[in-house]
Amino acid sequence: MFAKSQDNSQNSPSPLSGAEAAAINTRRSVLHEGITIKGEWTSDGIVDFGGTFEGDLTVDTLVLARNGKIKGNVRARNVTIEGHLEGTISAISVTLKTSAQVTADIVTQKLVIEAGAMIEGNVASRSAQTHGVSAAAAL
Repeated sequence: MFAKSQDNSQNSPSPLSGAEAAAINTRRSVLHEGITIKGEWTSDGIVDFGGTFEGDLTVDTLVLARNGKIKGNVRARNVTIEGHLEGTISAISVTLKTSAQVTADIVTQKLVIEAGAMIEGNVASRSAQTHGVSAAAAL
């Protein structure tokens, strides 16, 4: 009744590339409206946040939704802001979407500001080659 199948397709290599396979295995935290967090949050994955956060946030990738609000310091590889952020951002890549309202000092290698985004603060661009250190160490 439960005999082992002779189908060996499960043992064949995945048709996904290394990057695609890694993306599937990346941790993803999704928190939206109604969530309030105060303190420190660290994640080695993707954080899709639409609530209210106050404190220090260290993640691989941050997506701040349109209704999201952060007051504090953000340190990440990639940051996409659609909501409100007040504090600092230190990242390799920062994208401010049309609905973004940012009051922050930003240190990044790559900055994209879409038409309509509001930004107030200082921006510093750092190259990956800054003083011979890696990009992560430069930020």
